[in-house]
Amino acid sequence: MSLLNLEPCTVHAYAITTGEHLYRLPYGSAQWQESIKQPGSMSVTAPLTREAKRLDLWSTLRPWKCMLALQRGRKVIHAGPLTDLQWDASSRSLSLTCGGGLTLLTKRLVLNRQLRDGWRDGTVLVDEEHPAANMTLAWRRTWWWVCICRLILETKQWEDLPIDLPQIEEPGDKQRTYYSWDLATVADRISDIMNLDGGNEVIFDPYLTGDNHLRFELRAGKPELITTTHRWDTVLPDSRVDLESVSGSGANLTNQVWATGGKDSDKTLMCRRTATPLAGYPLMQSANTSHTTVERLSTLQQHATGQLAAGAWPDETFSLKVGEEWDVHVGDHAITRFADDYLGDQTLELKITDISGDTGSDLLTVTCKEVG
Repeated sequence: MSLLNLEPCTVHAYAITTGEHLYRLPYGSAQWQESIKQPGSMSVTAPLTREAKRLDLWSTLRPWKCMLALQRGRKVIHAGPLTDLQWDASSRSLSLTCGGGLTLLTKRLVLNRQLRDGWRDGTVLVDEEHPAANMTLAWRRTWWWVCICRLILETKQWEDLPIDLPQIEEPGDKQRTYYSWDLATVADRISDIMNLDGGNEVIFDPYLTGDNHLRFELRAGKPELITTTHRWDTVLPDSRVDLESVSGSGANLTNQVWATGGKDSDKTLMCRRTATPLAGYPLMQSANTSHTTVERLSTLQQHATGQLAAGAWPDETFSLKVGEEWDVHVGDHAITRFADDYLGDQTLELKITDISGDTGSDLLTVTCKEVG
């Protein structure tokens, strides 16, 4: 994409149930962010112009009744359900906040489709050894990304969502069981899978259909999402790629993880995962106590291994300013040359984890981590 070919940004409202286009919304400013393994977000300020007053905003712009999309022509930069709004009467402007495609699944629970018409209020027997057929979702010989697809397929049986899924490929070597009595959200279970050792990175790409409906396409990495590998040289004056900062944090650094799972009377499921410390680093132990519903040891071990892999390397991030014409996506790699007083003159392979933008600039803030 050439910088000269960038179309102006516009904001549009769509029906949340069908994706049908409602109207173009006049706006003053918009900021958005995409993050790997996160739904992303967008904030829009919309002054109540004469054009906006004709749109019946009171009845349509309600949290969870519509979706907002930031577009350049038919390209959707960011889209998601409207989650919050604030009307400032003195300045006569609306402040709108929306999530991303994954946000749609924060309002859906992991429930067997049979419960939609067959549920009866009363006592539920919590027995993981012999659960009722309508209280469990179990998949064998599958893949992690297929579990994500099946979670979404199951909740679409309760009511459809504007989400398109890839064709399922099986058999695999993974297995997963969910119990309806946990009342976990689909979004949380998807996040759990992404954070497993070897868990797939997934993204919900917004796009417009031929008849101008907004939908989301689920793309799954294997396990990483890499659309493109860019080649950048921050030394070149016309590259429109500049280093802003480098930051590091040791908060999540670990080389030994102790994890606890579910409890049964006076027994607690526990496991430990250890990695060889990097040269010059001490033993660093950490705890994972957030999986209190896990009853299978192999599942708990996967969570511990995932945390160990995430914390095995110092959490250093590189912040760059990158021109929109580079068409970057979260998950992309960028082989980047730096010539800097701190970094010296070296070339690093980076993975893009966050992208944020503002309609007031054609420069994006791109956050990266070094590929280990």
